[in-house]
Amino acid sequence: MQMIMFKMDEENYLISAKSVEEIIDTVPITYVPLAPNWIKGLINLRGNVMTVVDLSELIGIPSPEKCLNILIMKNENNEEDRKGLLIEEVSEVVDINPDDIELPPEKAGDTAYIGVVSLGDKVANVVDVTKMIFEDTTAKA
Repeated sequence: MQMIMFKMDEENYLISAKSVEEIIDTVPITYVPLAPNWIKGLINLRGNVMTVVDLSELIGIPSPEKCLNILIMKNENNEEDRKGLLIEEVSEVVDINPDDIELPPEKAGDTAYIGVVSLGDKVANVVDVTKMIFEDTTAKA
């Protein structure tokens, strides 16, 4: 399966490419008062206003100094529902065999993590961002 690798806090992360509609360079984000801390704000993408989620806040890692990309995520259950995911930087697109994904014992209860994959000299955390931003975020508000 194809996955998108990106960096956050000097670690590699992978998400399924099928949930990503497009990758854009970071654009100005309008702050939303009283929004949860994991909501970075709103962007206008070709006339469509969408929420941008700060991945570092959502998964509880230190915020990077600079975020270079926004992944435009699509909700597979609702074609109209899209959100931006603010990340540090996209590295590459890789093909992963699902059998190569391992779940470390310390992450077993964490719904955000699917597992870990070794890619030669790199190790990457596989995360289910789609589930987090389209299903779980209402419970966090």
